[in-house]
Amino acid sequence: MKNIPLVSIVTPSYNQGRFIEDTILSVKNQDYSNIEHIIVDGGSTDNTIEVLKKYEGTYNMRWISEPDEGQADAVNKGFEMARGEIIGWLNSDDIYTNRNSLSSVVDCFLMNPETDIVYGNAVHIDGGNYIRRVRILPKFNFQQLLRFCYIVQPSVFFRKHVITQNKLNIHSESALDYELWLRLGKEYKFYHINKILSADRNHIWRKIIYKKNESNEESIQHQKDFGQKFGLRFNLFRIADKIQAGYFRVKGLKCLFDLRKEGNFSVNLKFNDNYKMIKDQLYGDFKKLL
Repeated sequence: MKNIPLVSIVTPSYNQGRFIEDTILSVKNQDYSNIEHIIVDGGSTDNTIEVLKKYEGTYNMRWISEPDEGQADAVNKGFEMARGEIIGWLNSDDIYTNRNSLSSVVDCFLMNPETDIVYGNAVHIDGGNYIRRVRILPKFNFQQLLRFCYIVQPSVFFRKHVITQNKLNIHSESALDYELWLRLGKEYKFYHINKILSADRNHIWRKIIYKKNESNEESIQHQKDFGQKFGLRFNLFRIADKIQAGYFRVKGLKCLFDLRKEGNFSVNLKFNDNYKMIKDQLYGDFKKLL
């Protein structure tokens, strides 16, 4: 690849010392060479700073640690620091699954010059790095996005002009990514790459889990703000969405076994036995993920 654009990865961080080393390694171990990793820490009081110092100077990573106004503020700081032509947002408890996640994204942007935003598929992992299920996502459709947030945040990448013109809403606490997707949805061109790019970690300290009700209420408010009407038509389309999600869960079984067979992981990911893998993929947290 003659022209290898700089890719900036922005990681907001606050007291995620138990997970952030895997986040760092998943960036450091990419097979794409032209990366900068910007970690914006909110003044962590756990072992986060110790981990950051451990990896300082081992790859193109820079970090700051100072009080902020929350996750959105931290991400916005990182966006302003980013110098790359392509920019990703990877939280400090998530990871890029494969060593070629970023090279695949760059190839996609280079082959689709009209595309502003690329997003891919993902897996869900737990606190112990066990893969729970595969998320295969639909091609971009704004009306479907308005009905529910199907885009998995760590699998999203932007051209620089997108985040130069658009920052996260610091008043959105739990559904800040959803609000951003909706804001960008009518103005920019999204492209779905049918590849697993990231692992989205579910654990008890995650905001959308321990603040589930607040997160749901915030998402509904965002839907209303962007014109979603609730009624019979909405409910019928949601039934169709759930049927599609069920199809993707079945289709995801092959992806799950292929993923285990390939094993080109950026960090140590684990798999349960076949029965539990199939059970989690087909039934685990089905309603919650919709």
